[in-house]
Amino acid sequence: MAVTLRDQQAAVARERIFRAVAELLERDGSEALTVPQVAELSGVSLRTVYRYFPTREALLDAAGRWIGGELLKQGYPASLDDVADSFERACSEFDQRPGLVRAMALSQVGREARSTRRRERLEAIRQVLEQELGSLPEGELRQAEAVLAYLHNMLAYTTLREEQQLSGAEIGEALGWAIRTLVADLRRRQRAKERKR
Repeated sequence: MAVTLRDQQAAVARERIFRAVAELLERDGSEALTVPQVAELSGVSLRTVYRYFPTREALLDAAGRWIGGELLKQGYPASLDDVADSFERACSEFDQRPGLVRAMALSQVGREARSTRRRERLEAIRQVLEQELGSLPEGELRQAEAVLAYLHNMLAYTTLREEQQLSGAEIGEALGWAIRTLVADLRRRQRAKERKR
């Protein structure tokens, strides 16, 4: 199906809106981010912003998806090994916009914007754990999921960047090592359980 001029214009307007949300977050965390602020900064009329996003929550959800997926290029892990690999890749991207990552991790508006992607990331981690290590006890899987989700997180990046002054590459390497160490231990436990059967 051919893309119409109207579709192209809508896509450009949406991207301008998303970039405005990202800029407002990056600039000051924008705890009081409003739709009129977004409209003004994006150069898109308030009426058009509301046509695409009828509520502030819808705007933040869509912007959070775009920021995480397109701007920061943070994917979801597709396998247990990819939990570490995908976060290492993300940390290098995070270094391009550390202020935005900080706002997404720590501000209320940032947390609202990333809430859907966060749920999807947690579900992806849960799925890869269950696919490979589903026979481990439920309690161990829950703990592993919690620790992996904590390590594979913008907050972990922000903490290591600010408290340890590590670069994105160093953070990715350190957290990748921690994730791989946990995964190796979980696999060892799984093998031991299978040998006991």
